[in-house]
Amino acid sequence: MDLYLLARLGHVAGFILLGGGLAAVFLADWRGRRTTDARGFAEAARFTALFYDGLVVPGALLIAASGLGLVFELGLGFLDAPWLVGMWGLFLFEFVEGNTITRLVYRRTVRQAQQALVDAGATTAFASQSLVGRLTHFLDLPLFAVIVYCGVVRPESWGNVGMAIGIAVVVAVALTLSAPLLARASGA
Repeated sequence: MDLYLLARLGHVAGFILLGGGLAAVFLADWRGRRTTDARGFAEAARFTALFYDGLVVPGALLIAASGLGLVFELGLGFLDAPWLVGMWGLFLFEFVEGNTITRLVYRRTVRQAQQALVDAGATTAFASQSLVGRLTHFLDLPLFAVIVYCGVVRPESWGNVGMAIGIAVVVAVALTLSAPLLARASGA
């Protein structure tokens, strides 16, 4: 099989894994925010970590490997076009953020969920999640959408890439402020 086709297949498969994993993490987190039951909270925390480690991380690694293959196979420079810089720059940001802040937040949440099961008490772990932890969690899907936008539309203007990033940040801030309240209001 041609290296270019193999790299394209890997890139598409990686984006499917990453996007599906981020959506699953979002939904598991949402379930954890809605529950008042220690068991439901622990299950949501476990699924959040499972989807993150089982889908998001392998998808990101596949994207990184296939993306490098595509850049070299196509003879693209890393700084040649705004869309390419947007894709790899945002990917790199998300990869570092996801393996530092997000991983720390989810590991802490899993520990709190296990403690809630031991104590058989009410769940307060998501309510105590830091503002930075919530913002980075809610930034994942909007920035993923911008990465996909850069790869599919390939905007040639820095203004278009910047506007897409700005919209993603506004969506993330809106989710950070409203989603916890909406989840609690909707009940279990």
